[in-house]
Amino acid sequence: MSALKEIVEWIGMELYCKDTYGRLASLTDNPYASRVLLWLSEACGNHAENLKYILKLMGWEIPDQSFKPQNPLKDEPHSFSCDVEEIYWTAKSYLSVEKRMRDIYGKLSREVGHPEAKRILEKIVKEEENHYAELSQLVEVFEKIYTNLRETEEAMEA
Repeated sequence: MSALKEIVEWIGMELYCKDTYGRLASLTDNPYASRVLLWLSEACGNHAENLKYILKLMGWEIPDQSFKPQNPLKDEPHSFSCDVEEIYWTAKSYLSVEKRMRDIYGKLSREVGHPEAKRILEKIVKEEENHYAELSQLVEVFEKIYTNLRETEEAMEA
């Protein structure tokens, strides 16, 4: 896939993640969880804007209406018995998304020839590593507080 197509695709995925993290933040009254999820939502919005800027740096003019949120997991929506389950399972599944983002942006940083675009992508790679770490910690906190989530996981895998 060309760098142009990948950047356009990941703009849509960043927008989807922004909306998802924002929605999850609205489901909790836990200040720690809310802070992490809102931070992730804002960061995804910033990444989408940075990727749009990279397109312009590379000479690719694409109208904003072309960017539509796209689910990075490409899976069917799940039904959850409570907000805690939804936050936990979504956060846990988004760990793989954060890893993929880091890998894709790293690959793109090696492919693009524009120095400023490369610098921005390298910065985003570092930010994605932080996102993964923070999201991992949030998942661990949920597992410690809500011990029955592990039982739900075992039932889902059976």
